[in-house]
Amino acid sequence: MLKINFKTLSTKTYILFSVYLGVFLFCIFTDPIYSHDTYSYLRAMPFRQLGYVFFMKGLNLVFGSYFDVVVVFVHTVFTLVAVHYFYLRAVSLFKLHTLLKIPLLVILLFPFFPPMLIANNLCSEGLGYGLYLLFVAIGLDLLFNNKRNHLKYYIIVYLGLVFVRSQFIFSTLIFAGVYFLMFRRSIFKHKNLLRIIILCGIIGVASLTERSYHKLKDGFFKPTPLGYTSASTAPIYLSDRSDDTLIEQKDYRTIFQLSYDSLTKKDLLPKPNQTVKENYIFFHNNLPKICNQTIRAQGVNYYLNNLPKRLSEKQLRSYAFFEAEAACKVFTKTLIIKNFDKWIALYYTNLTYGFYTPILFFFVVFMFLFSLIKTTFYYQKKYAILFLLSSLILSNALFIAFASHSIMRYLFYNYALLFLLFISTVKLLKRE
Repeated sequence: MLKINFKTLSTKTYILFSVYLGVFLFCIFTDPIYSHDTYSYLRAMPFRQLGYVFFMKGLNLVFGSYFDVVVVFVHTVFTLVAVHYFYLRAVSLFKLHTLLKIPLLVILLFPFFPPMLIANNLCSEGLGYGLYLLFVAIGLDLLFNNKRNHLKYYIIVYLGLVFVRSQFIFSTLIFAGVYFLMFRRSIFKHKNLLRIIILCGIIGVASLTERSYHKLKDGFFKPTPLGYTSASTAPIYLSDRSDDTLIEQKDYRTIFQLSYDSLTKKDLLPKPNQTVKENYIFFHNNLPKICNQTIRAQGVNYYLNNLPKRLSEKQLRSYAFFEAEAACKVFTKTLIIKNFDKWIALYYTNLTYGFYTPILFFFVVFMFLFSLIKTTFYYQKKYAILFLLSSLILSNALFIAFASHSIMRYLFYNYALLFLLFISTVKLLKRE
């Protein structure tokens, strides 16, 4: 996939590799950064994805007390290789000249430095960023460079990405959608139909693998208990104490009451007469306290104190997390319906906050709709690329705004795509 012949390297390439070397040295000579997430991966907590758990525990087992240095080394080298691969594909596909290559490279390398420091943070972003860049770059080759034999690499990288960062599990549907629009007139040909099935069906493989992992490790054939625990945070934050009457199951109702009372005691609920923006900023700044230290903690503690009989040893350690997730799933659906006006206002504010300005958000939405219509009725490669870029950016932003708060840690993956979308739009305007 990526072959380098040092005998034929140009001066520009040597400069590029010198930049990579500078980034590598910066990361290696910067201390590893531990966080609560680091220890939850090392302890293989039930709410952590299997990919990064295997990565962390494997290196910890092999290298012992020096594992953190090795993690930083692997993060740095792997992600720099991914950055280079993505950079080459982007320069070629979008025909970027030097003045555009430089900002693209700066954007791609930005996460290595403060405030992100993804290579030094012992968290899943260290692998997730590189895997995402490879996923998109291979997908671009698959769709627009006629490299259909790269489908096997696409599948491997997608599975690795999802097992590290589950926020991208539905991203493959976007590539499947673009492929369908490109070949819709011959979609029932054996090869085209098979590729569509693979691009969509790989989600099922990822889900079954994840559930099987939890069955072997935790004793339950269930998805990772994380999504609804996070997604329920905003609905509970916006709820009223009287909303407990909407929850039919007694255990769930008790957990809601405990969570709401705890939020009240900690002064973590919206203040009267505040604007939607002010409510969101408070929510944004305090989400770890609202979710991890209150809602999840109350649910897990409740079930730890009410463990059923006849559970195996590994089920005893994980039962509370899966049951708390089930309760939060009910909270999410029930409370969004009950307080939809308040929730949708907070959701929109959350969504646009991640774009820093509503203007940028509406630009992406407009390009998505424009390119969708053009790709559907007047297919051309340039429109399909716009549709792919805008879809990837929007899908991640929509998912994050639903499940959490729009912080850089969850959204930086698509900064380079946003830059390429803007450049492609400008070029399109010049041509048309």
